[in-house]
Amino acid sequence: MSMDSTIQVRIDSQVKANVEELYRNLGTSFAEAVRIFAQQSLLMGGMPFRPTLKSWEELTEEDIDRKLSASEADIIAGRIFTQQEADAHMEAKFRYE
Repeated sequence: MSMDSTIQVRIDSQVKANVEELYRNLGTSFAEAVRIFAQQSLLMGGMPFRPTLKSWEELTEEDIDRKLSASEADIIAGRIFTQQEADAHMEAKFRYE
């Protein structure tokens, strides 16, 4: 897949520095994380995660139970893929000839 387009996003400089360091420590870049986010959004047909305003530490026991139940439902419905399966799907779906 060719990379022939650019996205510009305005972001707080401290957030940018922190997130760049985070991804550098993970062995990748913030730009690559954005590309992964875009590909996963296409694969999932929306955001590749459930947005939340609460941190994990702020979740109640009921919140955690609800999230675990949703995860279990995803597993039962077959909406969970191995990395190899996701890669193969993405390659087949977005192959340019």
